[in-house]
Amino acid sequence: MFVSVQRLIDSVRLRGHPSSRVKEVVQLRSELRALPHRSQQVSRIELERARELRQLRAELSATLTDVESCKSCARGYPEPHGFWDGGNCCGATTRALFDETELATLRLAGTTAGALDPPSGPHAGCAFRGETGCSLDAVDRPNICVRYVCRDLARELHTRGLLDRIDELRDAIGAAYKAFTEAREARLLDEALGVPDLIPERT
Repeated sequence: MFVSVQRLIDSVRLRGHPSSRVKEVVQLRSELRALPHRSQQVSRIELERARELRQLRAELSATLTDVESCKSCARGYPEPHGFWDGGNCCGATTRALFDETELATLRLAGTTAGALDPPSGPHAGCAFRGETGCSLDAVDRPNICVRYVCRDLARELHTRGLLDRIDELRDAIGAAYKAFTEAREARLLDEALGVPDLIPERT
């Protein structure tokens, strides 16, 4: 009952947005709320890696400020990718970017449903893609979005002497995400099989 009411509230608050965006954002917020958010419900490794990923996303995004490649990379591409000049990679569907594991890392690190706030204007690709970029703070974006570097961006970063540092951060995100995924899958399997915790690793 509560879930249905909350979805209705979300829909009302998003009035004025394209119906396709409303549907995707309401569904995403509902899925986020349904995931564990307290440390007692997950393993210590999951919680630590989720928090690490939040810090790494912030650091990588801060290093990527003022890049030019992302402003024109979508020119000449079919819609939805080419709807605006920039953000070609953001033309993917919302579901492709926010899978359950991505949502789980965000939820544990502190991302709330209210933080998933879309931009105004047309819906072209991801529900959070707007004319001037992503409407989400870097810490609330999926890891795949923050760490993705296309060839044009890689060339720009290399020219500016930033590529090595960006690659280090991308590798760190990849390693932390892999560790989170493995720990989460192991916990879910144990829960499905009814296996008790033999090692007190949960906080």
